[in-house]
Amino acid sequence: MFFAAALTISLQLQRATFDILDAVNIEVVAHNPGKLPVSATFPSPAQYELDLLNGSKVVWTSLRPTPPTAHFPSHSRSFMPGPNVLAVYIWNGLTSDGTALAPGRYMFRARMLTNGTQAEATVPVQFINTVPVSVVGKLRAGEEMTISGMLDTGKTHLTDPTGTLTLMRKLSTAPQAAIAVRGYLTQAPDRTPAFFVERWAPLPENTSAPVSIPSPSARRH
Repeated sequence: MFFAAALTISLQLQRATFDILDAVNIEVVAHNPGKLPVSATFPSPAQYELDLLNGSKVVWTSLRPTPPTAHFPSHSRSFMPGPNVLAVYIWNGLTSDGTALAPGRYMFRARMLTNGTQAEATVPVQFINTVPVSVVGKLRAGEEMTISGMLDTGKTHLTDPTGTLTLMRKLSTAPQAAIAVRGYLTQAPDRTPAFFVERWAPLPENTSAPVSIPSPSARRH
């Protein structure tokens, strides 16, 4: 009697350490260890789920909410022997509630959304503290980094406990609260140092701007 080989799943990141608000490329791969194709049935359009966990708490998921009345026909997919790429997902660094992460260790989890037993895999990841404003000018020109602090009332300058930095554009919609800003150091039209803003997000409550300097080994990833 022939038994189909059980599918497994893995996920790979381009590295193990990231800045806050750094984009994370995640490759989700299904593995068929047998010598023949294996068919799997999925009860909904999604074939996989990605979660980011802080301990046991899910702080982000790739699944979108579906209306309770929504019904989807099941579908099947055949997996050839060896690795089969399910997806290459680029996560934007935001939690499900739209905030940046607090620094720390987290876990990415991938799960195949098949009928019956669902293959699952996890991989640890670390997000390092933001760069103190006083250190920004000492790093390589054009190097992407994330800073954090409070905006002034004009929303054109960001201040942390180590100093103040001019932003290249006004963050009109940013709140009067601690935020993280992703970008790089450049020059304003008057040739003074300024921070080019690629994106920003509120920091979680009770998260303060950094004072400590991240180690060179942590930043050169």
